[in-house]
Amino acid sequence: MDSKIANEVALDERLIIEQSKKDPKRFSAIYEKYHEPIFRFVYSRIGQLEASKDITSSVFYKALAHIRKYKDQGLSFSSWLYRIAVNECYDFFRAQKKYRTVALEDYMHADLLDELQLEENEKEIWMNSLPGLLETLEPKDLELIELRFFEAKSFREVGYILGITENNAKTRTYRVLGRMRKEVRNLS
Repeated sequence: MDSKIANEVALDERLIIEQSKKDPKRFSAIYEKYHEPIFRFVYSRIGQLEASKDITSSVFYKALAHIRKYKDQGLSFSSWLYRIAVNECYDFFRAQKKYRTVALEDYMHADLLDELQLEENEKEIWMNSLPGLLETLEPKDLELIELRFFEAKSFREVGYILGITENNAKTRTYRVLGRMRKEVRNLS
């Protein structure tokens, strides 16, 4: 997208957000834009259709209820929504005493594979062992990997969504990747 068009879209979104603070009916444009990506994000973690619908509804209810508290911090508005969604998913798992699921699609592997800098002979092992490796990660480590590589968020956005600094997000992500790389090399 052309940077001029991107700036206009961002300005339009900021205007809609500001208008939503005064008139909740204006929030419908935000809902329309972000409902599908937030639902997919929640569903990929929950794995249950009805629960995912309920959680997604809760995300937008909370966003609308707290829109007056939203302050632009130079990140996309979606980062704020993802932060609410992450917290709603955590609440769901705590209440249900369940563990989360990890939905993997083939396209999700590419960026992560590039970042690991594996040898050619290690790549097939990696592809086959990824689901098992992800299952062994602590929930906070898994969130880092998913947000960074499956949701294509910047380290700054990852930090904001998880309530940590950008540098902490970067450091923790590379530590997790280092452990994963070591596991793959132990398998080869």
